[in-house]
Amino acid sequence: MNQRVAEPEVTVLREQNSIEDYLKTLWDRVHAAGELIRQLRGEKHQLHSRIDALERDLNTAREGMRQHEQELKRLRGERTQLLSAGGNTGFTEEERAALRGKIHDIISKINSHL
Repeated sequence: MNQRVAEPEVTVLREQNSIEDYLKTLWDRVHAAGELIRQLRGEKHQLHSRIDALERDLNTAREGMRQHEQELKRLRGERTQLLSAGGNTGFTEEERAALRGKIHDIISKINSHL
């Protein structure tokens, strides 16, 4: 008769150990998932910061390019006026050479940004 009482107690103890093992495993997994979530949130924050910095850089580059394009358009207009005026521009040959040099420098700068 003692043997019959001992068997249910052993079964209950095994089930209790099994439940405790399951709960410990579950707790470990939840803890690991929480740590992973924390790490991923940190990475997400870093990536958003990097995206913001890159967008600012892109906007700065676009604004610089827009300004260079406007300058190029203005200089092309001046060049067209100079060419259409022929030799009656009032510039000396030295001034024309300096103007051509400036135009070439600006075009080079614009091309380097593209």
